[in-house]
Amino acid sequence: MMDASLDTDIVIHLYVSGRKDLLFSSFDELVMYEYLFEKELKNKSPMVYAEFSADVENGYVKIITHADLIGMGIKGLFEEYKDSNQCLFDQGELHAIALAKAMGIAAFVSDDTKPQGPHHTLVQEIIEDVIPFAFYELLFLKYISSVITLQEMFEEFEAVTSASMSEHPMNFRSKILSAVRRFSARDGSNRDLEWIRNFCSQKNINLNDKMRELKPFLASLS
Repeated sequence: MMDASLDTDIVIHLYVSGRKDLLFSSFDELVMYEYLFEKELKNKSPMVYAEFSADVENGYVKIITHADLIGMGIKGLFEEYKDSNQCLFDQGELHAIALAKAMGIAAFVSDDTKPQGPHHTLVQEIIEDVIPFAFYELLFLKYISSVITLQEMFEEFEAVTSASMSEHPMNFRSKILSAVRRFSARDGSNRDLEWIRNFCSQKNINLNDKMRELKPFLASLS
């Protein structure tokens, strides 16, 4: 497990669908920069903001403020990363990724997977040292860890998309295939291949076995 910097979209998707535990069970510590918390999340979904605020109060998520950056001695780094990547991201994503870079946080968690969006940009390693994860990739990792079954992975995916993505729903088969490709020897980057090898080694996972199990399940959905 590792720490993660949160984007607002995945928070909204998982809270609206009642699946916020997917975040808590996937990472050691979750942080969000104050701009995303007080501006983006509050404006986009007041109901999620209220529930999320309670989880902040209970210590499940840490809000990082401007004063915190100064106290940690990393405000200059944060501003440098923001300034150098303004052309790549919108304001929310820019703050979340700059926070991850400045704090040395390994993961950026976002469901913005559109072409040229933050997830795609980080998968392409345009920004080094920050690994992106969308909610379906977290489900994929739960599946290969045998925490959930194939059917449960499918049902959890559908629960999230039906509850929170009615205008632009994601397709299960397409997104899981993209996760498979990302972590495959043929298509994956050296960084992602090293990461998944370490993940599987730590959890004693036979990835080939899990992929053989997954293939006919996905084929049945085509």
